[in-house]
Amino acid sequence: MLDEAIAGLPEILKRDMEENLCVCNQVPKIKVIEAIVLGADTREKVCAQTYASDGNGCCKLQIKHLLDHFNAQRKPE
Repeated sequence: MLDEAIAGLPEILKRDMEENLCVCNQVPKIKVIEAIVLGADTREKVCAQTYASDGNGCCKLQIKHLLDHFNAQRKPE
């Protein structure tokens, strides 16, 4: 399931999967994506599951881009 979700990402969002997306709390991008795939559909839910964006918030825009992509995929046509 996670591999399929990653495969469907635009190339720009596939970069640096093992690097920390949230530097403040040392949360890798792959952990944020995993939380979103498992149902975290808001930044608050991602934060509750991973602690990403709980620091100074410099990663909020990156999380928003990931949420926008996955939430658009979830919407029924």
